[in-house]
Amino acid sequence: MFKKPEIKLQTTTLWEYPSQHYGPGVHGDKNYVGATPSWIIWNLLQRYTRPNDLVVDPMAGSGTTLDVARELGRRALGYDLQPTRPDIFRVDARKLPLENEKADFVFVDPPYSTHVDYSDDPRCIGKLDAADADYLAAMDLVCREIFRILKNRRYLALYVSDSFKKSQAAPFVPLGFQLFGVLSKLFKPVDIICVVRHNAKLKRGHWHKAAEEGNFFLRGFNYLLIMKKETDSPAPTRPPAGKSDKKPGKQKNNFTRGEF
Repeated sequence: MFKKPEIKLQTTTLWEYPSQHYGPGVHGDKNYVGATPSWIIWNLLQRYTRPNDLVVDPMAGSGTTLDVARELGRRALGYDLQPTRPDIFRVDARKLPLENEKADFVFVDPPYSTHVDYSDDPRCIGKLDAADADYLAAMDLVCREIFRILKNRRYLALYVSDSFKKSQAAPFVPLGFQLFGVLSKLFKPVDIICVVRHNAKLKRGHWHKAAEEGNFFLRGFNYLLIMKKETDSPAPTRPPAGKSDKKPGKQKNNFTRGEF
């Protein structure tokens, strides 16, 4: 049987671990389509949080973030439009029911365009194509809500892949770069991590054959964008519906990676 290697902190900007889950247990649901690898959450919480910190996941999916956070002695709140279990609250990430500056760390793994059907809810961001302006407008509102609930001088991480649909006129969307731009309007960039994908679908030989014959690339990595909130101004109030152009306040230019 396959034995998971010992979990340890990743120390370069290229992250790879040969399993969805670390240790003897399972975090979240291994059968959930698009589940976040739990070892990524483990690395982030070890670096950027302390015991009893409040970790928030606005798009909690199957609850991976909640399981890892609680295992490490952190408090955790999870929201999702399509809750998969009782401890995840039915909430739109563009309107979080949390007071300003309550979260010590935020992790978000948003839909990467319309590749996965997450919900029948018409508000689901996963129903917006990444090539359309509406997708980035929706994610701008999500990022502003994260800014509002996150404490000053604390961190967030966003996990995302670029989008590619061969059937479209413009099949490639550099979603990682685009969301980095959205986040950079509000937060101070800390680092960009390249996470190697171990998607079971990538083992399908006919997929690779199609990529060779069609002269395109399969997605081999995800971005992990790490940001820090640094501002002299109070967190902004939630923008009115449909508005996403409010400025968050002047930001400092100096920061220390390990400072809280």
